[in-house]
Amino acid sequence: MRQPQRDPWAFLPRVTGQALAWLSLFLLTSCGLFASRDGLGTGYYLPLTVHVRMAPIIGEAQLTYQDVCGTAKVLPIGTMLTTAIKRKSGLVFEKVMLEEKAGVVVDGYEDVSLGLLNADVNAYRKANKSYPATVEIGLDFAFTTADGTVLYNKKLKSMAKGEVETTDTSCDVTGLDSVAQAAVDKVTDGMAKQLGTSAKIATFSEARASGTAAASSSTASAPPSPLAAAAVQAAPAVAAQSSTPSSPPPAPPQTTPSTPKAAPAVPDVEPATITFRAIILDENRNQLLHTGEVFSVEIEIKNEGPADASGLEIQVSGTPELIDQIPDVLSVGDLAAGGAKRLSVEGKIGTVKEETQAELVLTMRSRSPLDRLPSSKKFVVAMKPDTVPEATASPVDVDQLPKQALKVKQPKAVGIAIGVGQFRESGVQRVRHAAHDAEVVAAYWQGVVGISADRVRRLTDSHALKGDLTEVFEDWLLKQADSGTVAYVYLSGRGTVDASTGAVSIVPFDGTPSSSARLYSLRRLNEALARSPVQFAIVILDLSLESTAVKDGVSPVSPVWEQTGQGTEKIMWMVGNRSVQEAHPYDLGQHGLFTYEILNGLGGPADFNQDGIVLAGELCTYAKGRVFKAARERFGNEQEPLCIPLPGKGAEVRLQPVSRLK
Repeated sequence: MRQPQRDPWAFLPRVTGQALAWLSLFLLTSCGLFASRDGLGTGYYLPLTVHVRMAPIIGEAQLTYQDVCGTAKVLPIGTMLTTAIKRKSGLVFEKVMLEEKAGVVVDGYEDVSLGLLNADVNAYRKANKSYPATVEIGLDFAFTTADGTVLYNKKLKSMAKGEVETTDTSCDVTGLDSVAQAAVDKVTDGMAKQLGTSAKIATFSEARASGTAAASSSTASAPPSPLAAAAVQAAPAVAAQSSTPSSPPPAPPQTTPSTPKAAPAVPDVEPATITFRAIILDENRNQLLHTGEVFSVEIEIKNEGPADASGLEIQVSGTPELIDQIPDVLSVGDLAAGGAKRLSVEGKIGTVKEETQAELVLTMRSRSPLDRLPSSKKFVVAMKPDTVPEATASPVDVDQLPKQALKVKQPKAVGIAIGVGQFRESGVQRVRHAAHDAEVVAAYWQGVVGISADRVRRLTDSHALKGDLTEVFEDWLLKQADSGTVAYVYLSGRGTVDASTGAVSIVPFDGTPSSSARLYSLRRLNEALARSPVQFAIVILDLSLESTAVKDGVSPVSPVWEQTGQGTEKIMWMVGNRSVQEAHPYDLGQHGLFTYEILNGLGGPADFNQDGIVLAGELCTYAKGRVFKAARERFGNEQEPLCIPLPGKGAEVRLQPVSRLK
């Protein structure tokens, strides 16, 4: 029987359907297969011509960090930011311009300014190794149509983590530029995504493409940036006070004659609140300034208020030999709410004829009378005519455990070493060497004081949150201790002094001096030690201190170190800095000055009676005298340590052996 003839093209509909299905799947996944090299899944290419306006601070942006030797360094990232912003904006809009062009109709304006800028480099000594580093970058950006309608306004912050490299022959740190580039890419990717997915901008672009939105004139003036417009809400009030009938404000709104009287309501809007910190770094790193020596002043300014600040500047005054080659006025410029800036200025010491103390005074000024400004900051430094030989002599390397020291037999002792040199909030001033101090002290707890490794706790930087301090003092210590335990506690970093009571508190990694809820008070530490079953507790504090805000006309109370309550007689406090001031670092020794002398004393110099045993009382007395003398000779000012209880008070804790030499 003859088979019916098949149509040779009958399979095409089925094949074509399969091909279309595969093609559809390919197109749906192509965004993932061909991802943009900029980290975005795809470009948005909204049909708009946009003028990108970058604030001058973008091109001037630089990261400030410290190299292995503690010297301040800067990494310019303005070109990175400018290039990335232009490239990512080109993925959002079809046509992007950085400058106005004659005859070109602009649909809108993308404004970009710099917010937070911070680099954390944790390299602390010369070695062939890698250290962790983080870079945080914040951007403020907005999109405004040509007629001045703000469609989008946002602040964005991104962080990148990586590693930097060091060697054992140089102070240099390499690799931070790669971490910075990663942070730039992340924050600009985020900006592009926010703009590209904005519903308002998308609706506007569709309306422009369809012709339902009016085109702007090529001769129309550009609208102001909304990033700067929010700076001074009180401007209408100032204008109302200064206006006269002969110069009325342009285009007044329909209002009643009593409208100008409504100006006093403006103070309900909180103004900008400016804070700043500064540090002087000398070329020789010996805390003495000599004729012809180059030095730098590193300044960090932060706006902690809800309003933007404009026209900030710092007035410089002081001893002529110190400030002659520094500009009289340092321009800060505008500073957005929550933003921070860092300045670095170099100077050179003039001719110093005799040993003297020089002063540097920095005073913040603002264009707006409503901005809240900090009080002037005065720095006192020592200047000498010629280089002092003993000032540049090599210090004892206290990082190496003293060879002559023998472990004190203390099987029940516990050791806690805490160092917080950097903080989660970038506005909190760092403390040089604090984390390294704690690491070395913990090694001394084991190798010199004789505490077993499993009974030593070490908390540094991001591992020293308030919760960590609470856990180690109020939980872990109680579980380890009994009536035969001696607790050794070391704390290095920043502390605050309550201006009304004098109470001292420690600033953990997640704390800020202005927030009492995020501090750990010494009173709380004293109570934890007093109620624990320990026989003795020896607490060593190397803290830079600052006072909380005080009311006008009220003098702040000095720090109160004496603790009260049952059990305090078994606690000894070795306070490295008893006053509200920065505790001096000893950069040649790569430690805080007080910590350096404590470690050096444990190696033998504190054994005053030469009996082969260093007692707690001897150690504190030795460090106190050495720090007091060194602070006056090297820094030209005082840092006075304190030992509690004082000698002759009958406290047995002062007789506790802390190191053995024979």
